[in-house]
Amino acid sequence: MKRLIYFLMALLGFGASGCSYNTPIDDDDVVAEYGCPHVTFQLSARVVDEAGAPIKGIGVYCEGVPMGYEDDISDSEGNIDIVDAYVWPGAQYEVEFVDTDGAENGDFETLKLDITDKVQQVGSGEGNWYMGGFKAELGEVTMTLKNENK
Repeated sequence: MKRLIYFLMALLGFGASGCSYNTPIDDDDVVAEYGCPHVTFQLSARVVDEAGAPIKGIGVYCEGVPMGYEDDISDSEGNIDIVDAYVWPGAQYEVEFVDTDGAENGDFETLKLDITDKVQQVGSGEGNWYMGGFKAELGEVTMTLKNENK
């Protein structure tokens, strides 16, 4: 079974990084890469409830993917400080705040934010898969309790 999985991974990986050799090219023009376009993204925020109290256990996601793994969850002070998460280009403009611990400290509604006006480009891309660095400082983000908890 392992061999089959390794074979499929190799087949898919190498198949995705092909070049067209129908046109003459110089060796300097060919850049063999494996991966997909991405940006690095830094985000800071403080997650609070409607009374202004910090909320622990709120996760931040871009297009359904956790951004910084361990540091994508708010701490006991409600702070989230994600440094150099890798996300799809464009995904850094919409973030989702999700209650990851359920009713442990209140059951909060998922909050989707378009943060286009808060995102700043802080680094340029390399002209290949890396499209540059971006950051957003959101300040306080207010979460709302689900209706059955009010």
